[in-house]
Amino acid sequence: MPITSFSYFSLVLITFAFCSLIIKGNESKKTFLLIVSYYFYMTFDWRFSLLLLFLTLVNFYSGYVISKSSSQSLKRCSLYLSVVISLGVLFYFKYFNFFLDSFYVVLNHIGIKGQSHITEIILPLGISFITFQAITYPIDVYNNRLSKTASLKDFSLFMAFFPQLLSGPILRAHKFIPQLEEKTKESSQQIITGMTLVLCGLIKKVIIADTLALHIVDPAFDNPSELSSLFLILALFAYSFQVYMDLSGYTDIALGVAKMFGYKLPHNFNRPYMATSISNFWQRWHITMSSFFRDYLYEAVRKWHWSNIYFNLLIVFIAIGLWHGAGWNFVLYGTIHGTLVGLEHYRSKVREEKGLPPIIYRGFGLFIRVLQVFTIVTLTRLLFRSETIQSSIDYLELIITTSSTSFPMSNVAILAFTVCIICHFTPITWRDKLMRKFDGLPEYAYAASAVFIVYITAAFSNDIDSFIYFQF
Repeated sequence: MPITSFSYFSLVLITFAFCSLIIKGNESKKTFLLIVSYYFYMTFDWRFSLLLLFLTLVNFYSGYVISKSSSQSLKRCSLYLSVVISLGVLFYFKYFNFFLDSFYVVLNHIGIKGQSHITEIILPLGISFITFQAITYPIDVYNNRLSKTASLKDFSLFMAFFPQLLSGPILRAHKFIPQLEEKTKESSQQIITGMTLVLCGLIKKVIIADTLALHIVDPAFDNPSELSSLFLILALFAYSFQVYMDLSGYTDIALGVAKMFGYKLPHNFNRPYMATSISNFWQRWHITMSSFFRDYLYEAVRKWHWSNIYFNLLIVFIAIGLWHGAGWNFVLYGTIHGTLVGLEHYRSKVREEKGLPPIIYRGFGLFIRVLQVFTIVTLTRLLFRSETIQSSIDYLELIITTSSTSFPMSNVAILAFTVCIICHFTPITWRDKLMRKFDGLPEYAYAASAVFIVYITAAFSNDIDSFIYFQF
């Protein structure tokens, strides 16, 4: 059941109607939402729900043992066991074939003949998001971030909450579970704000991201040798915007649906292509994912006495690369970003030791700096779109060597690209002023939003691509 489909929004509206008009009491509402969430996940493959249930039980009872035990060694053992099991599940489904194939490649290079036997493994949707979200609970309980342990029902809903189940935002147990314990009451303003977010997300995904893919990105990567250098360069930047509009569109839909049910999810983006450094980019891009690695992995690695900050950064960013996919192109992606962030940290450290103030960009200098960072991010993102490192190299070589002058840019692609740039680079104060105009909208605004949502899903449902981050 794709979340841009008519079926999905029918499920949302039916669930909302039941929760608002029929079901009384917070416990009954949570039970119903839990049933709907498992049903939603089972529509993709019923076996996925068994894996979700397994991870839920492992991490819930780990948190329970940690909270009830007076033995510090037993607490640590329970924590480590749940983390190892959860990451082991992720490794098997996502990385087993990659590491097995790489192992045989190494053997062949050193003269030991062997043949890799690739196992057909179905990758559960959202497995990376689900796994990371699961292990936040025993870690938060261990570090006393939760005032009390969750009930099994609350933790199960935290794990399975269908609006954000497939592609985040990644929730923190100590921030979301307390919301489940409170009785929520949906106000009319929350509902209209939620519908507005859903509408914005649909526009980002269906009208902008998919248009960029159909008219610019896919043609360029499918037949790069037949296109001009200018079009190939444009396609790289278009892909950056496609990825952003795709994932932020999903996030807006997730935030909007959750808000309709009375829950607040964390924001995931803060105009990432306005970043003035690679470090700043990761503070703005996929915030719940990057902050997870910072708070849970980086903080753990930095406790190793023999490590230093540059090694720690490299480990974290390689992990970020692998989180996005099982391939050496993703390892290289993480390595490049980790190296660049390390260099930025070193430069800041040198300036501080010399008593120099931090660099502040203004005016035209700010524009140039933002463009530089955006270009670096875009070039490294080529590793995302290409299946192998060699494919990325071939694409870059074609930009330099191609003799084609073909530039098949349609008007609809130009419009989508222009709207994308305007939406992203418009000053926040302007956007806030515009959004305030939607405050206090009359009741018929509900109907207008609902009709528009139904129209978009019905009109484009057959042509909508799956979300890029579903593969992660």
